[in-house]
Amino acid sequence: MSFKFIIFFIFFCASTVTIASDDENELVQLLNNIHTMQATFKQLTLRAGQETTGYMVLERPGKFRWEVLHPNKQLIIVNGNKFILYDADLEQVTKRKMDYKKPGNPATLLSGSTETLKQMFRVTKLKKPGNGIWFELKPENKNNFKWIKMHFIAGQLCTMYVFDNLGQQSEIHFSNIVLNSKIPQSKFVFVVPPKADVLDEG
Repeated sequence: MSFKFIIFFIFFCASTVTIASDDENELVQLLNNIHTMQATFKQLTLRAGQETTGYMVLERPGKFRWEVLHPNKQLIIVNGNKFILYDADLEQVTKRKMDYKKPGNPATLLSGSTETLKQMFRVTKLKKPGNGIWFELKPENKNNFKWIKMHFIAGQLCTMYVFDNLGQQSEIHFSNIVLNSKIPQSKFVFVVPPKADVLDEG
């Protein structure tokens, strides 16, 4: 699993803002229509030939759960400004503060602020055959990514593609998507297992 790819899903959950271009406005509207989301996912890292599968849940504002079930069990929970990563194989918990202005993964697009999206990316609506709407996001400043592409069908985010600065392309495909249903708050609470080591990075 590419860790920097997971953190970026945490990023569209705060407030609606006015953004200049029509393409940006259209993307922001689609994101702001998603108050909660549950889905299974398959993440493919193409050059490495790696595939991970799991389950994700988010609730605006600022609540996110990303659970990798295969091949190695890992769990990420974000609740407000708290970030927790649990590696089940290593029995290790890492805690840190969540900085929405410095996302390290496309996952933060789905639980941060559209204001941050405005500041960080140039958004272009792409013309592609087939169903749905495609957007390309290019960072305004140098960071971990050259571009991100998002594919929506009937208002649902179905796929994300990411090309990073190391030339690695990754994909996340979502299925069994449920939007705007009530989420148990226990999904965003983590209880440290008795034998786990805890690294508190502030």
